[in-house]
Amino acid sequence: MEQIISVNNQKIKDTLKLKESKTRNKEQLFIVEGFHLVLEAYHDGIIKTLFATSEGIEQLVDEIPNIDEVIEINQQVAQKLSDTVNSQKVFAVCYMKKAAVNYTENILLLDQIQDPGNIGTLIRSAASFDFQTVIASPNSVSFYNDKVLRSTQGNFFHVNLINEYLIKAINELKVEGYIIVGTKLHGDDIKPLRKVKWDDNEKYALIIGNEAKGISPELLDLIDLNVMIEMEEHVESLNAGVAGSILMYAISQAK
Repeated sequence: MEQIISVNNQKIKDTLKLKESKTRNKEQLFIVEGFHLVLEAYHDGIIKTLFATSEGIEQLVDEIPNIDEVIEINQQVAQKLSDTVNSQKVFAVCYMKKAAVNYTENILLLDQIQDPGNIGTLIRSAASFDFQTVIASPNSVSFYNDKVLRSTQGNFFHVNLINEYLIKAINELKVEGYIIVGTKLHGDDIKPLRKVKWDDNEKYALIIGNEAKGISPELLDLIDLNVMIEMEEHVESLNAGVAGSILMYAISQAK
């Protein structure tokens, strides 16, 4: 087994570059950290290289027996690779999967979502409420951002994650018979959530807009149904992660 004890080792330098979105996209590789995410990646069959301390290898040896490249690292290298204060001892460089849209189930569309916590929450909720595909505009925060990965709690591996321009994606969804659902706070065409009758024979694509600006103006004319979540008057709005989760749950209850 190869051992690395220097943070200046070239493999470590190359791995650290994967923290940059540009390098991730070029190499089609990303990093996960921690036992839970590494095991999820292993079961998904996407691990290229495992880096772990001797303690980490000892804990994982019986659970992930068939990884081609396993490299033992010391605590100093582990801390260099880590995105947390206390290193979780195990890391995996993983292949990005070529995801495809599942046109038989409801779909979540993310329009310029910038907060990693919101993206993570929305992915977790999508997995929970059977929105098997999540399509994000290219200017949304990366699915492979370390904070996004941690906040998904492993549900990252259970949905199809796709980056695409939303005008193109929505037009394709309309051809496939989807009803496009938007969220606005003001306007005459808004329907309160409690009055919406979701049809289990229909397919819905839900758009969640940017935290500050909402849904992009160029997408508004493509929306078939605008829904408002009723709230107490003193509450201005819900954050994107919470609002999207409520709406996905509501839609899922029609199934």
